Amino acid sequence: MKKLAITLVIVIGLLVAADFGAAAIAEYQVSKKMRQQLALNEDPSVRINGFPFLYQAAVGDFRDVQLAAQAVKVGQLSEVGIEADLHHARVSTPDVVAGKADRIQVDELVGRVKLKASDVGRFIGITDLTINPAPKDALTSEDGSSDGSGDAEQSGPSSTVDRTRTTVQLDGSVNIAGEQTKVKVIAVLSLLNGQLKIEPRKLDIVTGSYGEIPLPEVFERSVLEQFNTSLDPGLLPFEVTPTAVGVERGALIVEGSAANVTIGPGGMTTG
Repeated sequence: MKKLAITLVIVIGLLVAADFGAAAIAEYQVSKKMRQQLALNEDPSVRINGFPFLYQAAVGDFRDVQLAAQAVKVGQLSEVGIEADLHHARVSTPDVVAGKADRIQVDELVGRVKLKASDVGRFIGITDLTINPAPKDALTSEDGSSDGSGDAEQSGPSSTVDRTRTTVQLDGSVNIAGEQTKVKVIAVLSLLNGQLKIEPRKLDIVTGSYGEIPLPEVFERSVLEQFNTSLDPGLLPFEVTPTAVGVERGALIVEGSAANVTIGPGGMTTG
């Protein structure tokens, strides 16, 4: 029985190794194809999730395929992150392994672009800019009233409430009266005609000794204007229409999804 158990463990180990080996081959071929489809300078990373891979390959239905490319140049931005999640990607496995697959059917495709703080900071001239989700009550006054930002307090693209708006906290150093001063800005991030619009609403000076200090209005308008901008994130992967914005530590996010997608040599079609 002991020998049988040892043999069984060895066989299972070999099967798992074969499974992961086959997955690695398929990921390599998909990466090559996606580089062409997305017009990237380098092969994107590809991860085919789900075990066993060989069963998914046998039926030609890959439950979850994740693609990611970093440091993509888009206009004046040079560190754009591009991600795509393909749910139930259907393709002929022999064609994938042979590198001949030119058409993929996808039940749902989620495309995502991430704009890093370093890129955004260079764009607006604040080189030490940091980005974080804003607290939910960041734009609520002491009497409980809001400044008119609506449901912008929702901080992630997964929210079901007005996904085209959210709040963001931006920290960085700006010139105030000839001195570089650390400030914290709460802004509304919105999606408008495919562009990311940053509208600063609240400003505080940040000091190590005294914490946050309100700035006189005469300076406040000038400082807030430095954070007021629009960013072009470029096209989402496979030209998915952007429908949501979000914030994570260090990045602004634009996201969109499409159902019943066909990806082929001519691009993407739906329906």
